[in-house]
Amino acid sequence: MITNKTLIIYYGGFLCKTGGAFFHARNIERELTQIGWRVEIITLDNLPVIFRYLPHLLEKLVNWLYAPLGFLYKAYVTKLLYKLFFDKKADVRVFEDIYLSWDSDIPSVSVLHAVWSDNIQAYTVSEAKQQRFRNHEAKIINKIGHPVVTVSYPYRDYIVNEHFKGMLTKKIDVIELGVDQAKFSGSNDARRLKKSIVYCGTLEARKNLFFLLDLFKAIYEEDSEYSLTIIGDGPDRGRMEAYANGNNLPVRFLGRLDNDNVLPELYQHEIYMHTSVKESFSYSLLEAKMAGLKTCAYAKLQIPAEFIDLGFDTFDVEEWSRGILNIRPELCEFDGSKYTAERMTMSTLNLIQCKVI
Repeated sequence: MITNKTLIIYYGGFLCKTGGAFFHARNIERELTQIGWRVEIITLDNLPVIFRYLPHLLEKLVNWLYAPLGFLYKAYVTKLLYKLFFDKKADVRVFEDIYLSWDSDIPSVSVLHAVWSDNIQAYTVSEAKQQRFRNHEAKIINKIGHPVVTVSYPYRDYIVNEHFKGMLTKKIDVIELGVDQAKFSGSNDARRLKKSIVYCGTLEARKNLFFLLDLFKAIYEEDSEYSLTIIGDGPDRGRMEAYANGNNLPVRFLGRLDNDNVLPELYQHEIYMHTSVKESFSYSLLEAKMAGLKTCAYAKLQIPAEFIDLGFDTFDVEEWSRGILNIRPELCEFDGSKYTAERMTMSTLNLIQCKVI
């Protein structure tokens, strides 16, 4: 199929620090490239070296003085630099962050993966400062002139009705994320390590990973046949390794793996444990379900409920350890066919009334 259509995706991070927003960008790129589109993903790596690290340096400086406003200043500067260097003509623009987007005559969509004011667990911030932060974000969202989508219905309901509490006048649509399902070969329980637990994600405060280690310690003390594998990297890794070593726990730290290497690792395990306190969708839980693992997570995450086999209403170590040690053999019903990258991509183009061909 041949087409001369062009799509530009603006992503506010570096290639080496990937997450849900970057996987979203890559999935759209793959789907449209297969049908002849030209897709360009703009990241901080594309900036001239002299400007490349400026947004993160500004974020750290402002957060040191006036946390959490550093995240907004980082976004303002990134947006300014992207407009200066990469305000290119295209048939479609996708902004992987509400803070980066700007309006033009080019059909565009901004993706609200999450708002920073809901993801500042690493900082101690007064309620008054949090409210001022929310006020800034609400103004940013309300001023966007093109469609804004978020990634799950529970998260849309949460930010509209609870987090911003009626402050949003902008309509928020929902396009759930999707994955390339051809990568999933189906469950093969024969090659799974029994009583093996795995986690995949960034090693940061929002993921509540010291609770994960406390929990695994309780499980291991009860049954020493259990093991834990952690895939990912981040600011908490050093302290986590020290905790595991200090308590003689069989924890493997694999570091960050590319997606092609994550899936073979997932297939080797039986249980996926996700102790995050905040999620708006969670590629990690979706891929764990697609790979046939039993998923354990906080039940109040704003994600599709079918991603979680065993949900917990609190962060109580005894409650979680008891549930996991007695986890049922069968999985919850799950229809992964609706979480495809193709559906996600085509729904995005349909929202802005852009013809595929």
